[in-house]
Amino acid sequence: MPDNRRPWTETDIAKLKSLAGKIPAKDIAAALGRSAAATAVEASKLNISLRTRIYLGGPRRGEASLDR
Repeated sequence: MPDNRRPWTETDIAKLKSLAGKIPAKDIAAALGRSAAATAVEASKLNISLRTRIYLGGPRRGEASLDR
């Protein structure tokens, strides 16, 4: 069975780090030209979370509301 894996370059890793947490993992994978699984594995190796956080405009956790 042929080995179709492409090594991760420093540019790929930098792009992964810059996009992580900002856009969904499947979109990061598409931007890198890789599968979602390969992207998740590399992020895990680098201890990078791919979880996105959505800010909807209310007070953030730990912040006091100004409506008191």
